[in-house]
Amino acid sequence: ILVGEIRTPDTASEVLRAATSGHLVLSTIHANNVTDAITSVVKYASSANMSEDLAYDLFSRGMLAVMHQTLNGIRKKVPAVTYLFANPDTTQGDQVRAIIKTGKLNLATSIDTQRSRLSLGKELFPNLREKS
Repeated sequence: ILVGEIRTPDTASEVLRAATSGHLVLSTIHANNVTDAITSVVKYASSANMSEDLAYDLFSRGMLAVMHQTLNGIRKKVPAVTYLFANPDTTQGDQVRAIIKTGKLNLATSIDTQRSRLSLGKELFPNLREKS
């Protein structure tokens, strides 16, 4: 499901519900960083007759990745991308999902760790096994 931009509480609520019911949902939202993007979706959804705790829970269960892009530079704009991934195997423990579920979004360490692992060519989720 492609949602051009999350701008309303109803859209945020439906995006979270669709993401947790087995649909791949791609969307955008205006935010200053990865944490603000998550917070914005949750705040929108929680103002649509959904508790904030439920919104964080749904986000944590339905999220695969959050990416944030800025364009840096004066003459030549260069994209700078920050990303956060959750383990696609939801049967495995995942620190990112656990942090998001609490609503206490201290994600800087997770973001830095993932960036470092990827820059070294290491897998983010080494226990992820292909299912036959």
